[in-house]
Amino acid sequence: MKDLDPQVVRIAKHFGVDPRLIQAVCDAEGNILKAVQCSIPSVTTREEAIEITCRSAAHALSDYVRAHHAASFIAMWAERWAPPGAKNDPTSLNKNWAPNVLNLWIAQ
Repeated sequence: MKDLDPQVVRIAKHFGVDPRLIQAVCDAEGNILKAVQCSIPSVTTREEAIEITCRSAAHALSDYVRAHHAASFIAMWAERWAPPGAKNDPTSLNKNWAPNVLNLWIAQ
């Protein structure tokens, strides 16, 4: 893969998606603006096309994780977000975070 485009990096980081993924999509499409305009003709700038691509990637990743790996994703995130035994969790409520979030997410 060629070097990462600074515009791609900036926008991808803003949306919390891997800039390498978005760069790969842009490279595969050749002209990301033209590619996005096939679905959304009102898009007029490359920046807007990259933003749409990032939103689409974020939604696709979330949909995929929810459908195929919800429990393992929530367990991994819990280790970062609400680890049991954390100093800011004196009553050990974090032990319930992963099962509660998983149940609430999947139930929606």
